[in-house]
Amino acid sequence: MLRTVTRFTDPTLVLKSGDHPFIRHDSAVHFSSARWLAVQALLAAMRVGNCHLKEDMSRDLLARVRAGLLESPFTVNVLRDQCRGLF
Repeated sequence: MLRTVTRFTDPTLVLKSGDHPFIRHDSAVHFSSARWLAVQALLAAMRVGNCHLKEDMSRDLLARVRAGLLESPFTVNVLRDQCRGLF
């Protein structure tokens, strides 16, 4: 999840215009809302129009997001621990 940067957002990873075609202004990755999501739930949300596919992120951006998830003090500990073994 992304949020517009304010003084209360997690500063761990702030994306700027050009980091991805979807990003048009400074946007903070909201690591506190990171959760495992079943593929079926994502497909269901797409079917009813609650989410839409966008362009894939670059390998560099994916690496930055993964690093941010492990670094952010707001990432849920159990998720950080599970991802540490995956990345």
